[in-house]
Amino acid sequence: MAQLRSAVSWPNDKTYLFLDDDTYDRYDSVTGVREDSGLGIDRWEGLPRSPDAFVWWGAGKAYAFSGGDYFRYDDPADRVDPDYPLPVGPGWPGLPAGEGGGPDWRTGIDAAVNWGNGKLYLFKGDAYVRYDITADRVDPGYPVKIADRWTGVFPSGLDAVSYPGGRYAYFFRGGQYQRFDVDADAVDASGPLDASFRLAPTPSGAVAPARLLSPVQANRLMADLIRRGVLTLKSPVFVDGPAGIVSPTPAQRVVVSPPTFGGIRYTNQIAPAATVIDNLDQRMLVALYRLTRWINSSAPDVTELLHLGIGHGNGPANDCHNEGRALDLSGIVGEADGAAFTRSVKQHWGSLPRPPGVVVRISPTTDPLGYGLFTTAFRCATFECEATAIGAANKWPMPELGGAGFVIYPDYGGSAALRAAHQDHIHLQVGVTRSPPP
Repeated sequence: MAQLRSAVSWPNDKTYLFLDDDTYDRYDSVTGVREDSGLGIDRWEGLPRSPDAFVWWGAGKAYAFSGGDYFRYDDPADRVDPDYPLPVGPGWPGLPAGEGGGPDWRTGIDAAVNWGNGKLYLFKGDAYVRYDITADRVDPGYPVKIADRWTGVFPSGLDAVSYPGGRYAYFFRGGQYQRFDVDADAVDASGPLDASFRLAPTPSGAVAPARLLSPVQANRLMADLIRRGVLTLKSPVFVDGPAGIVSPTPAQRVVVSPPTFGGIRYTNQIAPAATVIDNLDQRMLVALYRLTRWINSSAPDVTELLHLGIGHGNGPANDCHNEGRALDLSGIVGEADGAAFTRSVKQHWGSLPRPPGVVVRISPTTDPLGYGLFTTAFRCATFECEATAIGAANKWPMPELGGAGFVIYPDYGGSAALRAAHQDHIHLQVGVTRSPPP
C-alpha cells in the first residue's frame, strides 16, 4: 500500500496529498471531501516524482523538495520553472549543516508547511526550523525540538504537514493524522489516514491573497474570523442563518469595533481615541488581519499598528481610501526584550538622511528592529495587496525595497511625487486606485 510522502494546500481551495508511488489525492479544502485519488504526478509538469516536502510560498510560487534538491513551481504556468532543480543548501540560507553531530538539513527535509503568517516551518527528524519569508532565511535560535513547541504533535518522523488556512492544520505520520487547532495551539483530533479521512471545512480563499478574493469569499472569511473571536463588527450587525451569513452582505462596507484583530489594535494617529475602523471593504479587512499575523509572528511582541487612514481619504469618492480598500501604515508599537518600543515610519525611516548612493535608508545594521518590522509589513503588502499590477495581473517577482509598484513608502523607486508624499507612511491597497464610474 502506498504511503504518504508530502502534502500541500493551494490557493485554489485544494489540498494535495502525494504518495510514494508517484500518485496523489486531491481534497476540496472548502468541503473537506476527497475529490479524486490515484492521480499521476505527471500532471505536475516538471516534477520527476512525488516530493519529499511541498510548500506554498506565495505570490504564485511553491517549492518542492526532493532529497538535496528543490524545485520552484509556478502556479500561473502550472509547471516547474526553468533552471530547476537547484541544491537546497545555497537556496535556503540558515538550514542546519550538521553542526555538533546533528543531521544535515541540506540533504533533505521530511515536511514543510506555510503557516499563513510570513513563516514556513520545515521539519526533519525530531526537530523543526522556522523560515522567514521576508528575510528569506531560517530565523535565529533554530532548530528546536518538535515536542518542545508543538503541543501533542507527533514528536518525530513526520511524513507531511498541511495548513489549508482557517482554524485547522494537519500533521501526518505512518498512516495516521492529527488535526491541529491553530487557535488553541494544540492537537484536537486524530485517527487513521484512510478512506474516511476528511478535512474540516475551511472558507474559500483562505490561502489566496486578499487582492484576489471575491466579495463572497471575503465575506465568508470575515465571518469565520468573527466566529473565532478574532474581531467584532459594530455595523452591520453580524447575523448567522441556517443557510449561511444573513448580514452583512458581501457588497457592504463594515465597521470593526474595537479596532483590533486578534488583540492587535489599529490606532488612527489623526484621531487616537477612535474606537472603530469604519467604511471598510471586506477584502481589506482580510488583508488587515493577515498583516497582524505577519507582523506578530515572532519577536518582538507587537501590540499596536499606527495609521493615518483606513476607509477615508482626501481624494474623490471613488478613491481606494474612501472605498475602504487602503491602509496608510505609519508606525508599529510593542515590546522587545522587556522594553517598550515605537517605530515611526516618519521618524525612523522618512526623516533619515540619504547618503550618496543609498537607495533604502533603513538598515538592519543601524536599526535591526525597525528594519525587520517595516520590511515585514512591506513584504506582507506585496503578497496580500496590489504589488506589480492589479489583481491577477500581479506577476512574480514581487517588488523589492527601492522598487516601484503599488506599495508606496519613503524610499519608493517609482514616481518622485509619490515618494515625496509617502515619507511618513507605507501605503497598501486592494484593487484599483480609482474605481471606474458606474
